[in-house]
Amino acid sequence: MFQKEFNGIVFDEKVEISTNNIEKTLFEIMEFSKKNNIQIDDIVIRKPNLEDVFLSLTGRTLRNDIMKKIFKLAYYQFKSDVRDFESFFWSFVFPFILFIILVAIFGNTNQMNIKDLNVGIVYEKNMNIISKGIFTKTFENIPMKKTVLKNLDEGIEKLKNKDLDVVLFVPKTTTLINDKSPEIDLYYVQGRSNSDISKNIVKVFIDYVNIEMIKRVKNVEDDVIIEKIPISTLRDEFSYKDFIFPGILILSIMSVAYFNVPFNLLFSREKGINKRFLLTPIKGYTYFISLLISSIAMVLISSIIIIVEGYFMKISNKFFSLKFILFYIFSLIILFSIGLIFVSFSKKLTTSIVFVNIFFQVSMFLGGLYFPVFNIPWVLKWFIYINPVTYLVEGMRRLVGFNIAPFENIWIYIVPSIWFLTAIILFSLNYKKVLGYE
Repeated sequence: MFQKEFNGIVFDEKVEISTNNIEKTLFEIMEFSKKNNIQIDDIVIRKPNLEDVFLSLTGRTLRNDIMKKIFKLAYYQFKSDVRDFESFFWSFVFPFILFIILVAIFGNTNQMNIKDLNVGIVYEKNMNIISKGIFTKTFENIPMKKTVLKNLDEGIEKLKNKDLDVVLFVPKTTTLINDKSPEIDLYYVQGRSNSDISKNIVKVFIDYVNIEMIKRVKNVEDDVIIEKIPISTLRDEFSYKDFIFPGILILSIMSVAYFNVPFNLLFSREKGINKRFLLTPIKGYTYFISLLISSIAMVLISSIIIIVEGYFMKISNKFFSLKFILFYIFSLIILFSIGLIFVSFSKKLTTSIVFVNIFFQVSMFLGGLYFPVFNIPWVLKWFIYINPVTYLVEGMRRLVGFNIAPFENIWIYIVPSIWFLTAIILFSLNYKKVLGYE
């Protein structure tokens, strides 16, 4: 009723009325409330502010118009970033070109000379003669160099010394006489390319002859720790383009999350742009949200370009599954939060860019984006295990059938989540400093 009578604007249960004559309007309000039996809880008188000016000029309130402001700022920020050559190149062009180059150079890995690969075969003592004869005949058709060994210890030692690429161990309890599926242990060195490829070739061969022998796949490292991996994690063939695709996607996210967000925030702080927002209806958080939206838009466009590129390269259909998309979103959130860590501690833009470049390069190469990285000395390996990129790219690969890293699935979510929580806490504590309000 007040709204209609006095041409006011309703905010929740309040009515805001503009007037040039306070005394007269107050008197009319009191008379109107008595006449219509309306209870007034409180009356506040204030002078016009910037929001009132905005309202008088546009007919809309800033509170109702906030999302429009955010998207408009995001649009101009996106336009500015795309026009910048470095930003455009590293966000869109570089991942696209890198994918083509890596697949062109290493994409023929599965066309290597299989006859140069070595497989060791160990029959446990006292094995049934008939079963051993059948297995011997079957293994003769494996298109690799074959060596029959006396015992498993000898096989593992040769595997560690790179004299063999994989070792097949046939227990004495293995038999083909009953209906039970035979069980054979396959040992390989995880992270060693020849060993990984040999493992897949042996699996393909055994599937081809319709004998599902391998029930346990075991990983041998330098410290002879053996890890069992379910057979379902093995792929029918090794495809480098499927292996590299998650790495390129992660790279496209990192390029924006590690550079665009920190650079724009620090640049705005150094130039005092954020402080100027305090004198306008645009709040600091409005600019921050618009920057995130703009950066996410750049990542999504970059990813779509890479996905279309991958589609024409005939990558696995598993990359288009809902599980993969959800994990992609998880990766995007984690990497963007890590970008906020850089601005939480940085005082100068130049110092921050140097640090980010170092962290970016180390994370990229020791995160296994392009090649397996677990067969390196511990002086470098420690970083692999704390690097969130390692777990994110491995998570994507496991969704399509690869199993490269020697850790359980649960760590793929735990380690990145720790980074995320740490980033949010640090950024929240330093929010005012980051935006230049202190």
